[in-house]
Amino acid sequence: MLQMLFQLSVATVPNPSVTSADTWIEQYLSPWMKDEFLDVAYWQWGLVLAAILAGLVVDIAVRFVLRRVLRQITDASSDAVGLAQIMRAVPRPAGLAAGGGVWLFLMPMLGLPQGLIAFLGPVVSVYITAACIWFGFKGTDLIAWVAAEKARKTENKLDDLLVPLLRKTLKATVFVFGIIYLASSLQIQLAPIIAGLGIGGLGFAFAAKDTIENFFGSITVILDKPFGIGDWVVIDGVEGTVEAVGIRSTRVRTFYDTVVTIPNSILVTTKCNNYSARRYRRWKQMIGIGYATPPDKIAAFCEGIRELLRVHPYTRKDYYQVWLNGFASSSLDVLVYVFWTAPDWQTELRERHRFMLDIIRLAGDLGVEFAFPSRTVYLRKEENWDKGPEKISAIRPEGWMETAEDEGRELVEEFTAEDDWRKHLPPPYIFTGAKDSGGGGSDGGEG
Repeated sequence: MLQMLFQLSVATVPNPSVTSADTWIEQYLSPWMKDEFLDVAYWQWGLVLAAILAGLVVDIAVRFVLRRVLRQITDASSDAVGLAQIMRAVPRPAGLAAGGGVWLFLMPMLGLPQGLIAFLGPVVSVYITAACIWFGFKGTDLIAWVAAEKARKTENKLDDLLVPLLRKTLKATVFVFGIIYLASSLQIQLAPIIAGLGIGGLGFAFAAKDTIENFFGSITVILDKPFGIGDWVVIDGVEGTVEAVGIRSTRVRTFYDTVVTIPNSILVTTKCNNYSARRYRRWKQMIGIGYATPPDKIAAFCEGIRELLRVHPYTRKDYYQVWLNGFASSSLDVLVYVFWTAPDWQTELRERHRFMLDIIRLAGDLGVEFAFPSRTVYLRKEENWDKGPEKISAIRPEGWMETAEDEGRELVEEFTAEDDWRKHLPPPYIFTGAKDSGGGGSDGGEG
């Protein structure tokens, strides 16, 4: 393109040496302006300076107009995160390329020696090509920023993966085409070079084997969508949250705050455990209570826990298990099997904390004691050897189980009636700073 523009300008502008320009110069220019410096007349140097100034004016005008247009297209203020720097960077290479185009167009009109034009033409073409590559890179950053802002507002995480890949692919495309135009400006024949690469194609294929595998790994991430940006994953023994997915590798930030770079080729052969894809968060716990606990208290205790699961805001309501499940060495074990619908780990911990406190309150109101590892030694006098231990009566009135369960439900209703979570769903957990002590000083102490 640049070479065609240069040739067109040379072909369409007549040579001053064969027109009436020489006659005009002889009649109207002062003799001193016809003197030469470095084989170029002074009046030609003046035209060169005017061409340079014209290019600078076009440069400034293009920057100004493009900056205004970009502000209207992006519809964002200049103090938006990351946008201000991009808005300053994009117009600059565009203005440089436009100014170089003006120089390339005006150069044949200056009447410079053909040898000088043959030297300056490729130099200006290289200058314009470099500015266009720079503009392509910065324009790609702007497109990626706008796409990332739109992707951030959607619930689909696939576009969060595609935006970085799109940015890198566009930059690679701009670079390749820029190299092609640059070689054309310098009149470098690429065909022999490409043919020479074919000779070592086999060795290049072996050398690029890992790169190709990584590329197909990135394609696997896009098509299969095993995870998204921000997901909690375990990949090949690495556990953390996904920060970015590139063409060659995926970056995972571990819970030690380190960043692990995983080649995408591993994603083709290894398994990926995505914890963020869980619909529920399972919690299984054995609660040990004392052997001296009467059966009706155990039944009331279990039903009370079930009622807690029914009314707690972040528990799965369609499946849970609470049963007397085992006779341990020093306790009666009650199985509590529950699934949380909390959106994140912090909220799950908070709701588990709330649930366990309510179990303690329920046990206290029912008079159920929690067991701990212990050993009981019974001493029996010899004269009382024939008397057996006091037995628990097996006789229970009709409906005792329902009565005990009603008691558990009524107790839960009583001590949770004023809890806020019965009226309003608690929001997800948010980290906050330390509370202000009200003292006004840095130490927060009393005056």
